[in-house]
Amino acid sequence: MIAESPFNEHAFLSIRRLFRAAVLLVFFLFTGQRAFSIIIESGSNVVINHPVYEDVYLAGGTVVVNAPIHGDLIVAGGTVYLNDTVDNEILIAGGRVTLGGYAGGKVRCASGDLRISRSVRGDVALAGGTLTIERGCVVGGSLLATGGDLSVNGIVKGSIRSGAARFRLYGSVGGDLDCRGGAIEIDGAVAGHSVLAAAQSLGIGTNASFDGPVRYWSGSAVDFGSSVRNGKAVRDDSLALPRSHWYFLGSMTLLGLLAWLGAGFVEIIVLQYLFGGFLRKAGQRLSRDTLRSLGAGFLFVVAVPVIIGLCFFTIVGIPLAIGLLFGYVALWLFASGLMALVLANRLNRDQEAPWKFWRMVWTAFGIFFVLKVAFGIPVLGWILFPLLACITYGAILMDVKWDRRGNHASS
Repeated sequence: MIAESPFNEHAFLSIRRLFRAAVLLVFFLFTGQRAFSIIIESGSNVVINHPVYEDVYLAGGTVVVNAPIHGDLIVAGGTVYLNDTVDNEILIAGGRVTLGGYAGGKVRCASGDLRISRSVRGDVALAGGTLTIERGCVVGGSLLATGGDLSVNGIVKGSIRSGAARFRLYGSVGGDLDCRGGAIEIDGAVAGHSVLAAAQSLGIGTNASFDGPVRYWSGSAVDFGSSVRNGKAVRDDSLALPRSHWYFLGSMTLLGLLAWLGAGFVEIIVLQYLFGGFLRKAGQRLSRDTLRSLGAGFLFVVAVPVIIGLCFFTIVGIPLAIGLLFGYVALWLFASGLMALVLANRLNRDQEAPWKFWRMVWTAFGIFFVLKVAFGIPVLGWILFPLLACITYGAILMDVKWDRRGNHASS
């Protein structure tokens, strides 16, 4: 006999259709209108040695492009080397990326370590740990960058907007400069207006020059000398960045903190409304089989990326891999809310009467806040987050069963 589903059949079917639609949307966005004129390559090592006149999709442990590509380029890889020209847009996700070829369109990249040594005709959007634009590189458009360490040694003809733990400008900016973060060092030229906000330090080198007015804030004294040629350098306390606990919570301002808490509260309400019964059973499972939940969750966390990687090895499997990747990333985005709700249901199990909807939501929200603070603690947070994630996912998965007809049922 199949147990009653913890959420009604219509809700489950709607969620399943939504997921399928999202997968199709992601695939459509990747293929676009030229879906029948693309080149797809995947494998542990992917090398392009001959010119390509279509859009190219590459996925592999190491990806090397040694020939021109006369179309768009989309790459997912651990290590990526682009050694030749790409005529159109570039989209890259990789651990270590080196752009050594000319880019004829926009460049969008998320990487742990990114280096750009050749010119880019369009705009550049970067996110990563270490980002370097080398001397001699010319960015024809604007630069939008966020990351741990950003160094601009070349020329950016447009504007720069940056949010980085450390920002260094040794080249030049043809437009405005808006830089906010931890430590900022300016030893280059800015043609437009400048906004500089540094929570730790703001240094102005001997080669720095500002052709427009400067608004700045720093926790320590700043000497601009004669670097500001047109206008003045004005300290603006409205740009102040907090040094300690707002960063500790992952937000830069009180408004950002409130927005962050509001988003978490809405996330918990939605999850509880859609999956309340499901998460209640996961909380009960957690109290009975914590170690088994940890083991099942660990297998899930490890196995899904392996399956995604294997799917990328075949052309037929790439759409499935993209869909799985979309779902896997979405699951991690909602990880904190799921953890909070499962733990709240674990606490509710010890009570005489089941909690009402709003009591469960507020309890979970309190746990959510405590977890976020704990996750921000160095070392402890790095251990606690994956541990609780594995336990939560394991408790949820152990209460998902399928009958022989493939219909969803709860244990």
